[in-house]
Parts: sequence; C-alpha cells; structure tokens
Amino acid sequence: MNIYVRTKIPTNRYLKVFLVIVNLSAAIGLFYFVFFLQKDKPNPLPLLLPIAYGCTIGKYFLWNTFGEEFYIISTTHITYQHHYGIWKTTQKTLKYDFISTDSTNQNELTLIFINYNNEKLQEEIFRTSLPISAVDSERIFNRLNQIKIDEFGDEVNFPKIFAN
Repeated sequence: MNIYVRTKIPTNRYLKVFLVIVNLSAAIGLFYFVFFLQKDKPNPLPLLLPIAYGCTIGKYFLWNTFGEEFYIISTTHITYQHHYGIWKTTQKTLKYDFISTDSTNQNELTLIFINYNNEKLQEEIFRTSLPISAVDSERIFNRLNQIKIDEFGDEVNFPKIFAN
C-alpha cells in the first residue's frame, strides 16, 4: 500500500504572464542575434546559444509555468517524477529510514526523507514542500503509520487490527 501525491507548482497568474513575455523576448532576441552572426559566413557555433538557453533558463520557465510533481510514498521508499508540461522525467526511487517534517509556513509542509549511512549518521536524500494544510498532513502521516503497523504485524504474524 502506498500514498500517492500529486502537486502543481503554485505560480501566480501574473508571474506566469511575466515569465512568458520575458522568455519569449529573450528567445526572439537570441535567434535574431544568431541569424545576425550568420550574414558573413555560416557559423554553427552561435546556434548553441538558444540550445543552452532552453536547457537552463527555459527549463525553469517550463517548471514555474506548467510544473507538476508526482510522489509515491511507501513506508520504506519514495518514488518521484517531475512533469514540465512538455516532457516527464523518469521515475526515481529512493530508500529512506524515516521522514522529518518542517512546517514553518501554515499552508506548506516540508517533507525531509532521511536515510542512515554505514556510520549511523543521518543523510538527507530528498526534500520537498507540499502546499497542504495541517489537517491533510496529519491524515498523510496517520495513513503512513497505519501502513507501518500493518506491515509490522504481517512480519511477526500478529493478527490484523481493524478500527471500528
């Protein structure tokens, strides 16, 4: 049993419009610059500028405009995937030992997935912020604890306990 979480990047509508205008004008300016350098003789090197822009700043533009995150949280592993509107990254799975939380903002919960290394020291393996309320976060952690209790009971052959 797993917990599935899907979050959308909370970007203000006006900020999205601003990002579209800035990135569109930057892309047009870069292509104009590349074609301006091609007047004398063909030069393939300036074509790397729009490609580099797309791989760096363009990626963050897509993330802040269309970004979504998908998480699958089990009692021992987290699987995550990012969606940029045009493409999805491959799913990555990480093993963790416990989850720490930081809720400095009331409407945002920061999950910190921690693993112990060979020296029994804590290592942060993944961190994410979810725009959810305290009630929803309690529900997620209660569900994770229930899954852990059920798995522990299966390991030691305890009978299943059902809440009435």
